[in-house]
Amino acid sequence: MRKVVIDCDTGTDDAIAILAAAGCPGLEILGITCVNGNVMEKYVAKNNLDLCEYIGLEVPVCHGAVSPLYSEYHNSQDMTHGLTGLGSIELPSAKHHSFDSRTASRFLYETAKACGGELELLVTGPMTNIALAIIQYPEFSHLIRRLYFMGGAVFGGNVSTTAEFNIWVDPEAAHAVFQSGIPMTMVGLDVTLKAIMQKEDIEQLRLRDTRESRLAADLLDYMSVRFLNGGENVIMHDALALAAMMFPECMKYEDYWVDVETSGDYTRGHTYADIRQRSGREANMSCAMKLDVPSFRSWLVRRISQSGN
Repeated sequence: MRKVVIDCDTGTDDAIAILAAAGCPGLEILGITCVNGNVMEKYVAKNNLDLCEYIGLEVPVCHGAVSPLYSEYHNSQDMTHGLTGLGSIELPSAKHHSFDSRTASRFLYETAKACGGELELLVTGPMTNIALAIIQYPEFSHLIRRLYFMGGAVFGGNVSTTAEFNIWVDPEAAHAVFQSGIPMTMVGLDVTLKAIMQKEDIEQLRLRDTRESRLAADLLDYMSVRFLNGGENVIMHDALALAAMMFPECMKYEDYWVDVETSGDYTRGHTYADIRQRSGREANMSCAMKLDVPSFRSWLVRRISQSGN
């Protein structure tokens, strides 16, 4: 069994990634850590705790960073993920589960140490918790088998012309993680903007008629309405990072040395990829650059359909 901790800012597409992860054969979810990002950390944490109880996922859920390392980020209520992160869906409040007493960074370190170098990380929000674990526990970087993250882009951005949201929220944290020596796979906007679910995918999930598939369909329906109202499309940014871990053949990758701009009016949060190999530095991550969209969509529907089984 591959062992993973999911570090996330749930978020509609984060929730779908968790649903799919729970349906992946051979994957053992050891915990979920929460970070400020799509919405405020207090909403992220509640979403994760409620979601785990709703689908019967018995794992620790830990509070994490409520702000970036060195700056302030105020979550805008632009309704991309609704007021509290799950669109228009209101899950029952968890009654039988409570938060783990450890901070996210401590939980990450202790879990990594217990796994003896076999722990993998799925990071779908800003990297603040991971950076804190690196800063607080010097051996942490050497205990992680691989880190898969949704963030950045080799080309372009979405918050600005050069920066992707997750990296832009806390570029100092991303810089610390990128330079840590942890083996990494970057799943950025180069591929995630193509990972768009369709009406037939929602219909297939409805036909499966499980608690998990109905919830996923409801989330996708919210995203579809959002798109019709001028918002973001039904894009599976975070579930694609899970696919890089569990279904890597749906993408093609290039190895680059990547760093993050931490300052500049126009460049803060930009992920610089040395595509021409002019830095003289060895590649520090594998970057997803091409996506087989139909294969990914089919895989995601199957994984959500198996969640809870």
